[in-house]
Amino acid sequence: MNRYIWLFSIALLSNVLLSTPLPADIFQEYEKVIWINQLKQVGQAYENGKKVLEFPVLTGDDETTTPPGVYLVRVKQEDYYSRKYQTPMPYSIFFNYQVRAAIHEGEVPPPKKKIGFATHGCVHVEQPYIKRLYDWTEEGRTVVVIIGWRSQD
Repeated sequence: MNRYIWLFSIALLSNVLLSTPLPADIFQEYEKVIWINQLKQVGQAYENGKKVLEFPVLTGDDETTTPPGVYLVRVKQEDYYSRKYQTPMPYSIFFNYQVRAAIHEGEVPPPKKKIGFATHGCVHVEQPYIKRLYDWTEEGRTVVVIIGWRSQD
């Protein structure tokens, strides 16, 4: 089983590394970039290569992953409601609309209490950060970069 996971991980990593632009290219190609570091559980917003906002996040874990990758924001919805999870997802910034994965308002426990908490693949951001991020993000012009895998806090 571990061998298959290892082989799958190598194949996935190779595919991601070979198909996504390097970070420097991202900042040259897009005016607005949202950078999510799952290892540190922190997000940053950049405009023209300069950091304009930093905020704590909560992402998925081993069982409910938030897949690393580079995504273009295509849809924003201020009052989205998830029928699948029967929960509101205010200020949704969809980075993978096909599976309804979004950056949205949600609880972000302090680092020491974060163990045992995870999302279902989305990225939670608390107020006041999520409102500012939502207003700042532009559909079709903002890219979301998710790096790393969350394993332990």
